[in-house]
Amino acid sequence: MVRNKSAILLCVLVVTSIAAVPVSAESSVYGNPELSLSVSDNTYRSSESATLSIVASNNGRLEQGGPAQYEQEVQAAQSVQMEVLEDQIDAPIDVKTGTVTAGEIPDSGTARFDFNVEIGAAEPGTYEIPVEVQYKYVRMVTYGDVDGPEYVWRTVTKEKSVTVEVEDRPQFEVVNDDNNAVFAGDTGQLSFTLENTGTRTATSSSVQLTTQSPTVFFGTTQNPQSSTSLYVPSLQPGEQTNLSVQVGAAGETRAGSYPINLAVSYENQNGVSETSDTLTTGVTVNPERTFEIRDIETKRFRVDEGEAKIDAQVVNTGSGSVSNVAVRIGNTAVVTPTNGESAIGDLEPGESQPVSFTVSIPASAEPGTNTFPFIVEYENQDGDVRTTPSPIRKSISIGAEKDPFTVTNVSTTVSPGATKTVDVEVQYNGEEPVSAANAKLFVSDPISTSDDGAYLGEMQPGETKTATFTVSAASGAIVKAYDASVEVRYDEADGDTKYTDGLPVGIALSPSSGGLPIPMSAIGVLALLGVGAIAVVYRRR
Repeated sequence: MVRNKSAILLCVLVVTSIAAVPVSAESSVYGNPELSLSVSDNTYRSSESATLSIVASNNGRLEQGGPAQYEQEVQAAQSVQMEVLEDQIDAPIDVKTGTVTAGEIPDSGTARFDFNVEIGAAEPGTYEIPVEVQYKYVRMVTYGDVDGPEYVWRTVTKEKSVTVEVEDRPQFEVVNDDNNAVFAGDTGQLSFTLENTGTRTATSSSVQLTTQSPTVFFGTTQNPQSSTSLYVPSLQPGEQTNLSVQVGAAGETRAGSYPINLAVSYENQNGVSETSDTLTTGVTVNPERTFEIRDIETKRFRVDEGEAKIDAQVVNTGSGSVSNVAVRIGNTAVVTPTNGESAIGDLEPGESQPVSFTVSIPASAEPGTNTFPFIVEYENQDGDVRTTPSPIRKSISIGAEKDPFTVTNVSTTVSPGATKTVDVEVQYNGEEPVSAANAKLFVSDPISTSDDGAYLGEMQPGETKTATFTVSAASGAIVKAYDASVEVRYDEADGDTKYTDGLPVGIALSPSSGGLPIPMSAIGVLALLGVGAIAVVYRRR
């Protein structure tokens, strides 16, 4: 009986515990986004490049509500993509942009999709632009008291369209504007053809031209203007008119192409003044004048040369004459100009004149080919000094260092304890004669000199002369060659006095002749013995 009561009690407890478990109540929120399309500015012109800006607006639809978070999710369009269906456009419109993605568009939100388009010669009127819109959204959110929310997703692809309008109005294009060129510092003609490519006649048109560079102007060099205008009474659709205006460039204008903007102000069919889009033409500015440096020759152009010379020809290769021409060497780290400018005078087209420069080449320079800049200065027709826009660069070789004098031979018969002459043969290696050449001998112990100077006088290139000096060798000197040097002082053709570095010479001692030499110590001993002997004899007396 007890066992049965226990079983009954257990069943009651199990049933009671089951009844205590809560039952989950589920709810749902569902709806969807609703996208509509519009164009912010749907007015365009034929024969132009433009941006088609399509605005997508989301007016979401809520079918069953719930928590605000879930209501927002079911009405938002996510991963929104848009593509213009170009092949379905019934107009000469070329779309240059592919699929555009805007991300998420919430309820009551908007997103803009920009497409680059080129509109051809479209007739005035309205055109439908079909587009394909694709997005995904949460169709339904199911949630309960215990379990987390569950989402049901949908993906939608729809075709929609927007309307654009091609205006009925005049339009303009610049054609046949080639070969507009002037020289810097001069004037010429800017000629071009203006065409009405629109669909309406433009009347009482004013073509306003404006330069985009402060050195390019309209009018004369004496009265330059940054803008000017031309009048066109009437220009029908498809009609062209040839226009021309005087244009110039200041002398400092660099060579290149310079834009000139123009806009056409006109009256439309209702007598209302309108202005076209800005058009662009241009003018090419050639260098004011051109020059060349030719036939370069050098003298003494070597390392450690203070008076290296450059001779050349400057040629006017331009199409106009120039006055008061001067050529100078530009800045270079290799040499230092000592006479870096050469004046010429006037040069006609194709004419050439000689120029000459002197530079100093330091001992630190490296032998080899280097580039040297030459700058040409001249005066234009207004008397203003002008400079070539970039240096004329020429390659010139720098030779290795070369001593103006060398020692070719040394001869002497001096021996220890003797005095003799030393003959030093000196060769001049220069390119122009020198004068007042003097050689000076420098010696050191055990060699001395009582006559260390020798006059060589005038010397021609390649000439060799003998300098004779008097030297003495100490009696205790060892028979061998001793170091010595010769320095030459000389005057160049322009009167400048120069000094060479020490030219090494070797003075070799010869053995003494006539028996063995008596050392000074032995002579001293004999002298002392003689004095002693005399003293003994004297004492004995």
